Amino acid sequence: MTTELEPDIRAFVARAETIAGVAQPPPPTLPGHIAAWIADRIQFGDFKPGESIRELAVADHFDVSRGPVREALRLLDRDGLVALRGRKGAIVRKLTDEELEGLFHIRAELFAAQAGLAASASEPSAAALGAIADGAALLMRLAATEDATVGHYITVRRAVSVLITSISGANYLGRMSGAFEREVAVLWASILSPERRRRSAARWNALCKAIENRRVGEAERLARDLVLDSLAEIRRRAEAGDSPLPLDALAEAGE
Repeated sequence: MTTELEPDIRAFVARAETIAGVAQPPPPTLPGHIAAWIADRIQFGDFKPGESIRELAVADHFDVSRGPVREALRLLDRDGLVALRGRKGAIVRKLTDEELEGLFHIRAELFAAQAGLAASASEPSAAALGAIADGAALLMRLAATEDATVGHYITVRRAVSVLITSISGANYLGRMSGAFEREVAVLWASILSPERRRRSAARWNALCKAIENRRVGEAERLARDLVLDSLAEIRRRAEAGDSPLPLDALAEAGE
């Protein structure tokens, strides 16, 4: 699905990467390109937890043999996004209760540290501060736009996170946070309903204002709450039985 905000999204992502000095990676190998595409489909909700990934369908999409697709799935298995089942192929990974708790609490503390460092930066870039304010405003617009998808929202949120990392100067924390973010990528599409996107956008807006106004404690609290609110939403949906999110061990699709 497209939205009239797509030009704004592309422009903001390019601006964020330029300000943050994000180096353009070398062109990926074919398996790497396919793996990145599958990872996005998982994060955006096209492939759901426990669902089988059909090698032939992916191969047909890229007009390639199954070999590069199998290599792509091995890469994703290494990164924890899918689970290989021998001749049965691959399924999108499910997370256990223990894994969810650990990942979200570690991610919350990492993000709080990043936000605190960004708010206390001695000489923050005016361009970066202006960009996170614009990014927060774009998230608010996306949350209020009916034809905007989870993918659009996540794309902008990623770019705002890159800017916060840049302002904090703690690139090592950004890399660690990114690793934990990938671990829970299977969850975002399921919990980012339109209503929750509106709440999330308001929280991101408050966080960016706290960083801009150098309110360190508030920035740390808001960053931590942003992450833990997602965990609370996962629990709430699981208890209500209205979520496809599994809170048990890896299982076959359809179990």
